[in-house]
Parts: sequence; structure tokens; C-alpha cells
Amino acid sequence: MEQVTLKLDNFEGPLSLLYHLIEKNKVDIYDIPIFEITKQYMDVIYGSDIKDMEFISGFIVMASTLMEIKSKMLLPRQKNDEGEEIDPREELVNRLVEYKKYREAAEKLREKENLYAVRLFKEPDPVLSIIKSDYKSSVEGFMDGVTFDDIINAFKRVMAVKEMRTDNIKSGFKSVSHDEFTIEEKMKYLKELIYLTPKLKFADVFSKSSTRSEIAVTFLALLELIKTGAVFISQDYNFGDITISKGREVLSI
Repeated sequence: MEQVTLKLDNFEGPLSLLYHLIEKNKVDIYDIPIFEITKQYMDVIYGSDIKDMEFISGFIVMASTLMEIKSKMLLPRQKNDEGEEIDPREELVNRLVEYKKYREAAEKLREKENLYAVRLFKEPDPVLSIIKSDYKSSVEGFMDGVTFDDIINAFKRVMAVKEMRTDNIKSGFKSVSHDEFTIEEKMKYLKELIYLTPKLKFADVFSKSSTRSEIAVTFLALLELIKTGAVFISQDYNFGDITISKGREVLSI
């Protein structure tokens, strides 16, 4: 086994040092040459100039464990209830195997951190704030007993229901999807819908929408129709259902 020169403060703990020595010497974790590994482990501790006893105490305990295993391996092997010889290294090997699993998992997380650290993601626009500033003054004249906040809150409830029905487990950022619908297309759809059903509940307008994006486009289309007077919305009492009906304009299909 090759001679190694290591600094104790480069390791997070006693298992970290022991695992490094095993990897450095390219030995089988299930068949540790305890004598050589113990010697190298003790050399690292004796060569350390660390004065922090709280930090070094864990390494000393591990050194004691290695010495105990070393002494047991010089004695005749004990046997378990099945008559098989007990390997004094078994408990230590199991600890190292568990440490290896966590170490590899941590390394994968570190790789992902490094990967996504160089990516920039666009923060979502404050959509509702933009909608409110663009439409509030122009649509209020076509609302009976409904404030703009009422219609915004109704929209939030629709979106919340959609969120509850959507599987939020995502495999990671892959691509930016394009819009499948335009506001003009949705305006035509809403005109046809209201022509066939003169009075609709607010939530019913969005019932067939398949994605959050489609719901948002439909909502913008509805606001455009309210703005032009093509549709009219009303509410019989506070927090009641919002009703959408034909406006003053003649709806053409």
C-alpha cells in the first residue's frame, strides 16, 4: 500500500478519512486490510497539529475502534448461533457502505447544483397586476353589482381549482412551451358560447380549459369582450356566482 500524506482538517469526520484511505489504496470495502489501514489512519492522526479536541475526538474514537478490530483479528474467530465465524470488521463495513451511499447521493446533488447555478430562469410576470391596470377602468361600466376585485378573485378560484387537479411533480426544466390559443380565438369561442347559452356562470366559461395557460387566455378574452360591451356580467349578492350574459352589442358568430 502506498504511503499517504493527509491533513486531518481536510475531512468532515472519521468515516470520511477512513473511506478516503480505502479509496486511495484501492481496496475492497468488504475486505479491508485492517492492519495497513489502521497504520495509515494512526499516522494521519499523529501527524495532525489540530488543537481542537472536540473536532479530533471523533477521529480518536475511530482509531480506537480500528485498534480493537485489529486485536480481534489476531484472536481465534468467534462463531454465531449458526456456527459461522464472525468477522470483526462487519459492523465497520456496514457503516462504510451506508456512508458511501450518502456520499454518492451528496455528490449527485452537488452536480445538479453546479448545473443549475449557471442557468437563468425568468421570473413570472405579475399577471394579475398587469390585467388590473389595463382593464379595470374600461370594463367597470359593464358590471352590475360586480367590482373588478370580484372578477379577479373569481379568476383566482378557477386557477386554484385547476392547480388542485394538476399533478405538480415535474421532471425538471426542459423547454418553454408555446401558446396554443390566441385571445382572438377565445373571443370568437366565447361569443359562440354565449350566443348558444345566453346566461353562463363565470366558472362554466373555463370548465373545458385544459391548461392554466388556456384559462389565462380565456380570461383575457372575456375581459376584452366586457371592454367592448359584447358581454355583460352581474352578481345578485355579495360573494355570489358571477353571471355572464349578452351585452348591448349584437353577437355575431
